[in-house]
Amino acid sequence: MKSEPLKSDQMTQYHREWNAVMADNDDFFQQFGALDDKVYEEGAIDKKHKELMGLAISVTTKCNECILYHLKGCLKAGANKSAIIEAIKIGVIAGGSITYPNARFAFEMLQELEVIQAG
Repeated sequence: MKSEPLKSDQMTQYHREWNAVMADNDDFFQQFGALDDKVYEEGAIDKKHKELMGLAISVTTKCNECILYHLKGCLKAGANKSAIIEAIKIGVIAGGSITYPNARFAFEMLQELEVIQAG
């Protein structure tokens, strides 16, 4: 049985709202968010490749919220469909078959973001 499709905009809004609540309640979360932003800035490694790495790591660590965050980052940074799918495959290879549900989630989000079409 297929569950109701997840909505990327709803997940993104949830991410933003709760990150703000956490940051408002403890400086650690604001500082961690700033560090994360700094690490993913353009640098010796360009933003597109950093986002692709973040996507692969997110698949490996089985974090669906992170997968969506980095999928959107990849697209914004100009990564194409082939590069995104390769990053997902790297995450699956690193994490093993247990990461297949997260790869499915990534492909579901790619479909919702109109990067791919379902077969």
